[in-house]
Amino acid sequence: MSTQSQSVTLPTGDKITYSIDERDVLYPRLTLNPDGTLAVIVPPETPGHTVVANEQEWIASKYESQQNDLTSILDKYGIITENFTLWGKSYILQERIGQHEVKIESNRLILTAPPDYSAVNYLKKKIKQALATAIETIADSFCQQLNQDYEKITIRSQRTKWASCSGQDTLNFNLRCAFLPITHLQYLVAHEVTHLVEQTHNKNFWEVLRSFLPDYETVKNELQGFWYAVHHNSQWMSFLDTSHP
Repeated sequence: MSTQSQSVTLPTGDKITYSIDERDVLYPRLTLNPDGTLAVIVPPETPGHTVVANEQEWIASKYESQQNDLTSILDKYGIITENFTLWGKSYILQERIGQHEVKIESNRLILTAPPDYSAVNYLKKKIKQALATAIETIADSFCQQLNQDYEKITIRSQRTKWASCSGQDTLNFNLRCAFLPITHLQYLVAHEVTHLVEQTHNKNFWEVLRSFLPDYETVKNELQGFWYAVHHNSQWMSFLDTSHP
């Protein structure tokens, strides 16, 4: 059983929205979501509000860390939590009626579709195609250097990861990767391609990755902040909720 969203004001003055979900679990569990909201899971008949009150210090610490990562990204790359961000740059999204077309003019992303067709679904289709092309191009280059092959590339709206590599040598990428600058997408592809030769993050894994991208640490360290940024972008969250696969 879930309760309606409520809020708690932390000692720092920050206000966080939270919801309480009663489940058949033994112990309470708190999760700070990437959009800054708090998920509270408690055993039946456990007062969730008391759990929140008792864990304010932990919540405040996690929230401060999340906000620091997010602020660092916004300071460097601009207010990418507003408008529609594509490849690390924010655009004003404009929808028009007409023949299918997606184009960029200055700071505007102009999306044209017939009146009987979802313009956002068309945009999702085109972004997915563009992302697949970019990933394949980058992956092929790295695979050639390693003399390795992947089975296929998939793009989905994964909830917890930017990317992964399955045991069947399938490279899986999150549609949210289109939010990132190309440099960060390049790192993610290099990371997953490296898993074709090293399944674990051992010393050799990082040495192989460094052979592709000698200065990968900066980009790697920024990915968490970008994860928070995309989840604070309301247009992207709405975009991901549309029905196109």
